[in-house]
Amino acid sequence: MSKPFRSALLLLSGAALAACGKPPSSIDPPLAYAPADTPYAFANLSPPSPAMIDWYSHQMQAIWPPAIGVYEGLIDNAASLDARDQKLIRALLDELRDHGSYEKLRELGYKPDAHFAIYGVGLVPVLRMELSDPAAFKATIARIESKAGEKIATGKTGDQDYWQFSGKSVTIAVAVQGAQLVATLWAADTSDAARQLLLGLKKPDKNLLDAGTLQAIAKKYNYSPYGDGYVDFAALAKRLSSAATGADLEIAKAMQLPTGPAIDNPVCVAETQALAQKFPRLVIGGESMTPPHFKVAAQLEIEPTLAQALMAAFTAAPGTGAPAEGLIDISVATPLLKLKSFWLKQADAVAAKPFACPELAGLNDAFAKARERLGATIPPPFSDLTGMRVTIDKLDPRKDTPIPDIAARALIGSNNPLAMIGMAQMAVPQLKDWQIKADGKPVALPDGLVPASVKLPPISIAMTDKAIGLAAGESEEAALTAYFTATPGATPVFLRMHFSGAVYGLLGKYANAMQSRMSADKKDQLAQQTQLFSLYEKMIRSGEFTFEFNPNGFGLRETVELGD
Repeated sequence: MSKPFRSALLLLSGAALAACGKPPSSIDPPLAYAPADTPYAFANLSPPSPAMIDWYSHQMQAIWPPAIGVYEGLIDNAASLDARDQKLIRALLDELRDHGSYEKLRELGYKPDAHFAIYGVGLVPVLRMELSDPAAFKATIARIESKAGEKIATGKTGDQDYWQFSGKSVTIAVAVQGAQLVATLWAADTSDAARQLLLGLKKPDKNLLDAGTLQAIAKKYNYSPYGDGYVDFAALAKRLSSAATGADLEIAKAMQLPTGPAIDNPVCVAETQALAQKFPRLVIGGESMTPPHFKVAAQLEIEPTLAQALMAAFTAAPGTGAPAEGLIDISVATPLLKLKSFWLKQADAVAAKPFACPELAGLNDAFAKARERLGATIPPPFSDLTGMRVTIDKLDPRKDTPIPDIAARALIGSNNPLAMIGMAQMAVPQLKDWQIKADGKPVALPDGLVPASVKLPPISIAMTDKAIGLAAGESEEAALTAYFTATPGATPVFLRMHFSGAVYGLLGKYANAMQSRMSADKKDQLAQQTQLFSLYEKMIRSGEFTFEFNPNGFGLRETVELGD
């Protein structure tokens, strides 16, 4: 990261120290400064819920001291930071050190219930957030400068002052405008008119708040109002294939961005926009942001016909219809034959109507090569695979061996599990006379499969007509029956990754085991990180990521169950 970007991020971090009073009622919310046709935006329609603010504030009291220590250690070992950067960051940390809760941060001006917005003026990003007391923010920056013995460069456009962080070709500008903080960037020779557009001194004729775009996204996907956004790929494709106009033209000139069509071949314009329409928009939002649950989701919107084809190609991963278990639980669907059929259809469609645009000719070649590779037969046992699941219940470090004390289960879904067992018996001589039935009853593996020096737990295998299950460790055999019967999800969740908050405690154990091989200064830093792991274990009960195809396209969801 370049020096001006690092310094700017430092100042933006200082925005958290900005406010004690109430903003003037006359000022518009940040989203009202975003142009209605911005190609991307992320903002909150309402400030965070009081329950979420209280939970964060409570957790901060415990996490703040070790977190400050970890950051100080990182500064000491950051070769990319020059002396000036180190002084500024240390000054910021000194401001924060004794303010480890939202109530304490309010003393420095922080406003936890602020509105914010990130958006584009044309293609140029702008960040805007509410401040409760602009004077408090300026005083905080002044204290940071005083403690660091370094002044931050300033500039002015019209009546608006701003701090600036200049690189070779781009300047990052940060300003307090009324009761809001605004940050953006521009080229060195940008006109005052363009700077004022970016800083919001001139508001757009039509704004995103009135347009209702984020409100419509929240309604369609059942998102909360605490943070929603989008990237409009179709709008970006249209912008790049047409001449800039109005404020966008002024900004493009000033930023040395293309003012005419970046794509001027009519065939290329049509094909590029057609591609963008197949994946028109990425949206993101919070489904629930009130303790004890924190749920956020993202959706890559896909043209309906293609979305339906993807839903048909993917199946639900094993066990995704039931709650996840253990320290770590990962399920993945592997419908290889269905996926092969899907991609063959896409390759045939491109072959029947190849891209005529020269810049897209590479896609023709890519699909042709993929068609050639996909034409090969997928042999058993891979063609029979339907999905896999791995659950780890214990993974504790041991002093006498690098192999941990493990207890785990695994499931391999197959349309022909008996054939998989037969192939394993042919490949491994020790399994030649080993017997197993498709009755779901565990059978121990024979001795001698691994050297005696490798301390592995006992391993058993069970089989049904649809899957093979493996159990390693004490009490794991008994869990195999339920493992076989756990149903897949009703929707094609083709990948689920779940972890327990106890994983953080486990990381702390491994960190402690590493300390004996580290120098004294590294041990201190690692001890602080271990303390953070212990706190994270209390803060987070579990986390889960799911990936699916649905009628709207490709969906990702993160669910975090919060601790006390």
